[in-house]
Amino acid sequence: MKKSVFFDFLNRRIDSDFDSFLKSATIDDDYISWNEYLLPQHYGDPQMEYQAIRNSCAVFDVSPIRKFRITGPAAARLMDHLFTRPVSPSPAMRGIYGVFCNEDGTLKDDAIVYKLAKDDYLLMPSDIDHSEHLSFLCGQLGIGPDEVMVTECTAAWAGAALQGPMSAIAVRAMGFEGVETLEPFEVRRYGTGGEEVLVARMGFTADLGYECWVHREQQGEFQERIANARTTAGLEIPGYGLMALESCRLEGGFIVAGWDFATEADPSPGFERNPYEVGLGWLVKLDGNDFHGRSALIKKRETGHRHLLRTIQISSDHLPEDGAALYAVQNGRDMQIGTINCSAWSGMLNRVVGNASIDSACSSVEQAWLELGGERVDVVLGRGPHIDLPRRNQAP
Repeated sequence: MKKSVFFDFLNRRIDSDFDSFLKSATIDDDYISWNEYLLPQHYGDPQMEYQAIRNSCAVFDVSPIRKFRITGPAAARLMDHLFTRPVSPSPAMRGIYGVFCNEDGTLKDDAIVYKLAKDDYLLMPSDIDHSEHLSFLCGQLGIGPDEVMVTECTAAWAGAALQGPMSAIAVRAMGFEGVETLEPFEVRRYGTGGEEVLVARMGFTADLGYECWVHREQQGEFQERIANARTTAGLEIPGYGLMALESCRLEGGFIVAGWDFATEADPSPGFERNPYEVGLGWLVKLDGNDFHGRSALIKKRETGHRHLLRTIQISSDHLPEDGAALYAVQNGRDMQIGTINCSAWSGMLNRVVGNASIDSACSSVEQAWLELGGERVDVVLGRGPHIDLPRRNQAP
């Protein structure tokens, strides 16, 4: 298990460095493996970390995310064949969220891609090495190595996501003037001396937020920027781990590959889903580019989809197990209608929230239940996010 770039900087465990933490910790209970890098559940106090995101500003070490630099005259063609909607028409210096599929139309992954120029893209899926798939797509399109270059660059970039209502103040205090004018998904390049930083108006907490990317060798200078901002802006800017992130992303109704649908990295027979079945049909443009898996999705449109994603609220203080069965009354009898994908405690709603996959025939069901600790617990099914913070989509 490797130490991520900012672990030492963010760790608040005074009596536990990385090596001692890893020796005493248990995977899944205390941390998860993210591309073989350790992602802690928290850095000392998950509730404080969550409150910092929602009320001030906190920082997440996003460095382990998989990264590919895709350049060359055919880079745009490759991206448009990969994603289920065209990305090449987007203006340069934009972040774009999209999904891509297997040949049968099931989801292969979701990803953010930064379009840095018309022939320069930085692709960031979560944790899957898509090198072979990108090479396969180049073969489909007849793109030669002189037309596109795909470079796996995960270790070359360090990233930090600063999230929360005070994040614009924090990032500006780090020396990035004018950051408060960035519109959602806009990317800006800052350069001072030998340092180059990409700052994007993005995040995964359903809140105001920014992602900052620096070359790995600039880690020290970037940490100094955060330390200086803590002083000049009067903000703690603590690090936050997976527990706080899970609460925030589920409050926002966001999905995660491997937790809300099966992938090659997290295979689960029967849990494969197409974009429509996880609420991402808006990312599919069947009349646009001829992307990989398009023919299968056209057929799916005609035959219908077997599953639907629903957000859930649970009347319990305890988290159900992932995959727990959901039940409801259908045709006058109790029957299973789906399963829980994932769940977390919501500090804003003061209850458990999560995502669930249900049978499409049960699309009108709003009240369900599950068995938790030997008791029947009520579950409310909804559509869309649990919270909708206006600041998330504003330029402060």
